[in-house]
Amino acid sequence: PEDATLKQGLQKAMDAKYDLPVAGAGGRGGGGGGFKIDPMALQAAVARNPKLKEYMQDQALMQKVSMLAQIGQGGGGMQQQMMQHMMMQDQRVLEVFMALQGIDISSTSPDDLRQEPQSFEPAARPEPKPEPKKDEPPPEDLRTPEQKEADEWKSKGNELYKKKQFKEAIEMYDKAIDKVPDDITYQNNKCAVLIEMGPENYDKVMNICKDLVSRRYEINSANPGGASFEKVAKVFNRIASIHEKRKEFAQAIEMYNKALTEDNTRQTRNALRECQIKQEKAEKEAYMDPTKAEEHREKGNEHFKDKDYASAKQEYDEGIKRNPKDPKLYSNRAAALTKLMAYPDALRDLDECLKLDPTFVKAYSRKGAAHFFMKEYNKALKAYGDGLKLDPNHEECKTGKQQVLAKISDTNRSGEVDEEQIRHAMADPEIQQIMHDPQIKMFLQLMQERPQEAQKQMNSDPKLQEAVSKLIAAGIIRTG
Repeated sequence: PEDATLKQGLQKAMDAKYDLPVAGAGGRGGGGGGFKIDPMALQAAVARNPKLKEYMQDQALMQKVSMLAQIGQGGGGMQQQMMQHMMMQDQRVLEVFMALQGIDISSTSPDDLRQEPQSFEPAARPEPKPEPKKDEPPPEDLRTPEQKEADEWKSKGNELYKKKQFKEAIEMYDKAIDKVPDDITYQNNKCAVLIEMGPENYDKVMNICKDLVSRRYEINSANPGGASFEKVAKVFNRIASIHEKRKEFAQAIEMYNKALTEDNTRQTRNALRECQIKQEKAEKEAYMDPTKAEEHREKGNEHFKDKDYASAKQEYDEGIKRNPKDPKLYSNRAAALTKLMAYPDALRDLDECLKLDPTFVKAYSRKGAAHFFMKEYNKALKAYGDGLKLDPNHEECKTGKQQVLAKISDTNRSGEVDEEQIRHAMADPEIQQIMHDPQIKMFLQLMQERPQEAQKQMNSDPKLQEAVSKLIAAGIIRTG
């Protein structure tokens, strides 16, 4: 397929200087167009080249030639593509067509076949070179001489402000204001310096800013753009900053919102969010009062004694808002929640109580009770045990632990399966971890096959004994 001589021969066969004998009128570019096999031309070709006679006896070869001749009637471009394809597969196709055109392959010299063929591919157009970018002229400076001079004074003031030379900076801004009094920018920059100079200037800044806002339309009439929306927004932000420094957060938020109506910028939105966070924090801090918190706790205790647990909880809620660092309030609210059968909420309060005071034994007692009512007997035993470690004589923890052990014993003897207990146990991450322990799995299998040997193994391994005790308390293992 890569033979250069054959490819160049094919190109010659397709070249316009070789006119294939046709049956009808029209040659290349004429009305009929394409190749047609002329029997007389074919006979003359066989006479010139006896090898064609052998080719003509090959039915498959002649079918290819006939097909290409028929296609050629529709247009030379398609025939050229088909001939190239056929030639790649069978060079005899090329020889037949060359013979039909009167070319004797045997007498044609290789040099003749190697003549440069005409190119059928259109010349590639060179890509246009990108035009060099022209330097755009700087925008025309439309400022008046007074504005240019005022901006120069402002730039000097800005440099002095950065150096914290505040008095000198104010002098520069005053000179800018004298040159162009109808532009908010210079006044606003001066206010920034006054704020940095101390709280004693806050009232003066507020008066200047309010005056600028009230005269915005007058300023714009005298100097278009001197009080644009963007510039007025900065004045509102300046007022808001003073309110924020004075911890007047409601007024500051109002000013930030006004600034956003003038010019909605990310900087102002962020300032507004930070101010809102400060306001929330300040309100919480202002609400805190340990004395009032203790009053709410005592009122809650009275409601608790009267068995009005919902009212007791409300008092404890207020007490926690007033003093969120008092562990007694969380413990008392947990007791009310336990009476209201809100056990998970009670446990959350008890965990918070123990974070504040890990030695609060009563919290362990109440935690054990909450787990007991949730039928999480293994957790109840742990809570009572933790309390007894701190105070071995704590009566509530001792009584609670005995109550849990009795309940576990009764459950084992009854032979009944408490589905709620099992459901709670299987949802416990600690129980899940124990159940997935390979040693425990082997022990449970040993218990079924050789109980006495399993008992000996457990007695000799304190860690295994502790794990089995938890499974018994959780209702996973029954001994009755």
